[in-house]
Amino acid sequence: MNFELKAITEQGRRYVTLCEQHATDFALRAGDHDRKGTFAFENIEDLKGSGVMGACAPEDLGGLGIESVHDFAVGISRLGRGDGSTAIASTMHMFRPWRLTRRLKAMRNSDDAAASSIAASLRDMSSGKTVVAALLSEAGTDLVHPLVEATRIDGGWLLNGRKIFGTLCEAATVFEITCRFKDTSGDYQRAIATVPSDAKGLEIQNDWDAMGMRASGSHSVSISDCFVPESALVVAGPWGVWNEGILVSTGVINLALVAAFLGIAEQAHDNAMTSTKGRRRGSDQTALADSPAIQHGVAEMEIDLAAARAMLERSARSADDYLSTHADSEVILADLLDMAKDIQVTKWFVTRKAVDIVDKAMTLSGGSGYLGSNTLSRLYRDVRAGPFMQPFSPNEAFEFIGKVSLDSFE
Repeated sequence: MNFELKAITEQGRRYVTLCEQHATDFALRAGDHDRKGTFAFENIEDLKGSGVMGACAPEDLGGLGIESVHDFAVGISRLGRGDGSTAIASTMHMFRPWRLTRRLKAMRNSDDAAASSIAASLRDMSSGKTVVAALLSEAGTDLVHPLVEATRIDGGWLLNGRKIFGTLCEAATVFEITCRFKDTSGDYQRAIATVPSDAKGLEIQNDWDAMGMRASGSHSVSISDCFVPESALVVAGPWGVWNEGILVSTGVINLALVAAFLGIAEQAHDNAMTSTKGRRRGSDQTALADSPAIQHGVAEMEIDLAAARAMLERSARSADDYLSTHADSEVILADLLDMAKDIQVTKWFVTRKAVDIVDKAMTLSGGSGYLGSNTLSRLYRDVRAGPFMQPFSPNEAFEFIGKVSLDSFE
């Protein structure tokens, strides 16, 4: 029996096939981009050309019609097999059509300007005209406590601050920037500002120099007196509070990102199996596959991979079951906290098992995987980014899981 994750919808199967085709091409370029630390613009162009970047938009608006969170994640896992950097970078954009489609679906019987605007945005994302990067992370704080400040002026706002880990920023035409502002009572509110990437006051720092994911373009972005029109800043709730909208968004993104790291582990597993089956050693040229120690290592890899796939599939299907039957106006905070807890358990388990699988693949390589020319050396470094994907970092994840389990989350 093959435990490989499979799409569960017809649209999903078409999408996953495209992702598999792209992964084959991306793998040929990944080593060069990794060595140079360059962003794989050509990969993003390929994804736009095939429709994968707009996969989660409705078919009548130019997308592939992917609504299933499970299928979305499966496709990202396939991209992860080819190039983890492109997999996480494309996720940052591909989630946006999923979220907008969900909003539009709730407005289907409406003729108002908001629905027309969302539909136009989805068409632009599907065609590749618009590529969105989310600027969320900041040093010294978390996702619900952004420190980028929005100050009201005539006709809009001025943004000031700095974002880090701006994955995909080099290819983006639009930034979604989380920020805060003071309301009339003096309390902070959290907001999201939509800003053209070439807006005055935005500057990509070109400072991404990491151990792994070297081709993800995750630079810092400085923001200095960047003007945002009134209509381009949307209130997202009280500053510092986890609400329904944030939990839905971060949950879906987390599942897709976890899938990227599963894909990295799958590729390492396949590389190790191919190498091990074909190798012999010693004066008598004994088959490596006949060694009990090698067999033990392979068995551990198989067990970890099966468990990681099962965890991700269960969580993604559970998210589908809930989100497909509850519009945004119907979701319940307690339900979403339980779903988020489940996703964090899955994230913790799968990203760590992914690291273990790549470690075992490296051991099975007998030292050749340590060489820079071997794909395993890149996979070994890339997979280690998994546990640090927000939310949550490892220590914060334990706190969140514990609080929700003990009904002490505030």
